[in-house]
Amino acid sequence: MSDLNPLSPETQDAITQALSEARLQPYLKATDGQIDKALKIYQLNLQLCAALYPSLHLFEITFRNQIDGALQNKYGKDWYEGRILKIGQHGLNSIEKSKNTARMQKKNLTRNRIISELTLGFWVSFIIRDEYKKSVFYQCVKAIFPYAKSSERNFSEIAPRFQTEILYLRNRVFHHEPIWDTNYKIEQKHEYLCKVLGWMNPEVLCWLQTYDNFPEVYSILSDQLNQLK
Repeated sequence: MSDLNPLSPETQDAITQALSEARLQPYLKATDGQIDKALKIYQLNLQLCAALYPSLHLFEITFRNQIDGALQNKYGKDWYEGRILKIGQHGLNSIEKSKNTARMQKKNLTRNRIISELTLGFWVSFIIRDEYKKSVFYQCVKAIFPYAKSSERNFSEIAPRFQTEILYLRNRVFHHEPIWDTNYKIEQKHEYLCKVLGWMNPEVLCWLQTYDNFPEVYSILSDQLNQLK
């Protein structure tokens, strides 16, 4: 699962220079400045992030398409133009940024292009922000999460958990941040992400479970991490 053979001092120096001491600080702090152990934890952190990629990938794309489909049905195909659905300034800025990205890449400004460029944070905002509670959450939550129980379609529970678990986990992985410490509770966050994926499309969740090796990887690497503390 993981090659933790000792690194030579020359290799340690080369890796430290490539990554920077600033990036390695959380790992050095956890190992009382022992660079060899810090780099081993960094390596294990990378492997944890890699194991989370399939579930994060499927969740993000499925979630985007679920919300887009629900908003199309409620507010029309061009809902993102903000003519019928009132979109906050932060959201409008994200949409304009998406359009500008397509223009800079000299790509056709198609609907699919605009939608695909919008970030997970943009889509999550429709679920967690009070300004969209009436226009999106209460109007579209059943269409977004058709397989959730009615008791699970609860704004007061979904909003904070989307922000502190799903968006938090996705951003730490994709922004190359540490997730290895048990305080991050990534196992529970992965479980919740998969649960919500099942609310949207249980067939996609079943497909994911045929090759999602995160639980196994987490179990094995957690033992190795405990030995390094």
